[in-house]
Amino acid sequence: MVTEKSLLSSDDNDEKTVLMDQHEELYSSDYSTDSIDLTSKIDEIVDAFDIRLFHYVITIVCGLGYGGYSLLFQSLGFIVVAACDLDINRNNKGWVGLTFMIGITVGFGIFGKLADTYGRRKILVLCLLINWISILGCVFAYNYVMFVIMTGAFSLGCAGVSTTVYPYVTEFFPRRHRGRAGAVLSTFITLGTTVGSIIALVVLPRSFYIPMGAIYFTSWRLYLLIGTIPTLLSLCILLCMPNSLRFVLANNDRKGIRNVLNKINQINSCFNSASDSYYQEIHFQLNHLDVRLNNIYDNVRNDSYKDFMDNIRKLMKQPWRKRLLILIIMWFGYCFTEQGFILWVPTVTAYYVSGKTCWHHHASKDNHLSWNATHFMNSTNFDCQSGESLKSVVLNVLIGNLLSIPTAILCFLLINRVGRKALYIVLVSISGLSIIMMLIFDNTQSVMILACIFTSITVNGWTPCKIWTTELFRTEFRSTAAGIVGFIGYFGGILGMIIFSSLFYSNCIATFTIFSSFCLLSAFVALFLPDTTNADIG
Repeated sequence: MVTEKSLLSSDDNDEKTVLMDQHEELYSSDYSTDSIDLTSKIDEIVDAFDIRLFHYVITIVCGLGYGGYSLLFQSLGFIVVAACDLDINRNNKGWVGLTFMIGITVGFGIFGKLADTYGRRKILVLCLLINWISILGCVFAYNYVMFVIMTGAFSLGCAGVSTTVYPYVTEFFPRRHRGRAGAVLSTFITLGTTVGSIIALVVLPRSFYIPMGAIYFTSWRLYLLIGTIPTLLSLCILLCMPNSLRFVLANNDRKGIRNVLNKINQINSCFNSASDSYYQEIHFQLNHLDVRLNNIYDNVRNDSYKDFMDNIRKLMKQPWRKRLLILIIMWFGYCFTEQGFILWVPTVTAYYVSGKTCWHHHASKDNHLSWNATHFMNSTNFDCQSGESLKSVVLNVLIGNLLSIPTAILCFLLINRVGRKALYIVLVSISGLSIIMMLIFDNTQSVMILACIFTSITVNGWTPCKIWTTELFRTEFRSTAAGIVGFIGYFGGILGMIIFSSLFYSNCIATFTIFSSFCLLSAFVALFLPDTTNADIG
């Protein structure tokens, strides 16, 4: 039996602590019975907790960091058209986007392993610190090359945040609340981009120049500086947050378990008259779990969780191998479309607004321009925009972000009802069909409407995708698996950006067809994965 006192007792009494028993049937599978028993018992322990103040705090704090990353990512697009003092021209505008995609791809391959080795919170704090420092570097960049280098560092931190934040948050929640917790976390992406657009609308069109050494402090630098506030807040508060509950349980870290429970109790007791009220509830709930962890941990090697190659070997066993391979295809197809197409949606609409179509294409002198001369946002003949023209660009982006909010709310309401699998397949299918419908209708008004639908749906497709990916693997190699699929997925994003830039103006029919096909492929392969709604995740 579990008692609260046993979790808080001294190390001398740790040998007497009894946390779990081994009354599980033998399973005919590729992994050990002890691992299965451990998985189910960890789920049982976490499921015993009620949602209290701590769960709201951890979701909001991590949401600030996650939303701050999306705000800053969007700001890069604004800076390219607003930073008139960085000598950005039509031949180098694409450096920022390509550098970001390369950095985030490399980061996914690194931070997933580190999160499974050293813990989610440590890596999340490290990546938020990288984000904050690199954006400060962008704020005080004296030329475009420095800005691009700092963007590369920022993208590494973004990869770590994206890989780690979902496992860290959901591992505190019982299964009945995991889906909505992940959905709330995903809404911070939409909120971040929306708030960022509002700040941009207020700050960027204003013209001022304050000399500071070798640079002029202008509106775009102020905009970036304001955008770092959510990241800084999240970073500071996370320093006081506990490690992942599932992570310390899976690693049999008894001191860590006591520290996590103490921290949860401290936060939950902030507004209670009795400081130990929630702690007594933990004692009551855990005392009724007929479990013993000690014997299981005698048979499960703790050092294996810190061995990357051991995690890879586990992932190569069934059912993890099948899940990993399907997820790789699913992520590759989705990132290819989402990352490779959504950045250029303004270019597509501008193409139609200028009077061109895919089926009835009229030759013009613009057709012979290089991609670098025409590719970014609502490209005009000017390399830098300011005043009212810049305001109109930002306003268009803001409208698109506002349309994403109702979809995000709908995802929150449906994530547990229809399940991760069904919600993902529906959202991604709509995204793929909206692209091919642009080609079928092939007129300005239809393309603008379909572009709004594509943007609002595709951004929210990450809600079921990342929650589902997180829940498909066990705690000890969850972030490793997420890092692998993210690495290959964002490589697809790089490929998508290259294909769009080289193909759209020469053959837009093929461009629409390719991107729609990859998106629909992602939805199709998702049919072969199990739904994890309310399932044991270990």
